[in-house]
Amino acid sequence: MKRLFFRISGVLLFLVLVSLLSHPGWITSIATLSLNTGYGTAEAQDSNGTSSVIFKVHCYDEGKAALQGMKGIQRIETGFHSMSETDTVYYDPKLITIEEMETALKKAKTYIETMKKERN
Repeated sequence: MKRLFFRISGVLLFLVLVSLLSHPGWITSIATLSLNTGYGTAEAQDSNGTSSVIFKVHCYDEGKAALQGMKGIQRIETGFHSMSETDTVYYDPKLITIEEMETALKKAKTYIETMKKERN
């Protein structure tokens, strides 16, 4: 009976790992889990002036499409956090604000919330 339990547990663990590794945003998901604390400011800024912010969205592809091409956005990484899709946006705060990005996501009807992130 114990052997059967361990075999089933092993198969389930294997299936979970395969599903995580087969998803293109799994690395971003792990990074997002480690960075999101629920405290601090909504953005983080690195030494070269680039800021980043994480948006929880209904569909990260729709969020990425809504934000791409906006002045000041340098790159967008998609991922997951707590069973929700996210877009991590790296941008120049001198050219675009978080509020402008939130407005674009709301217009695309994919915005859920701006997640909090500690400063780097």
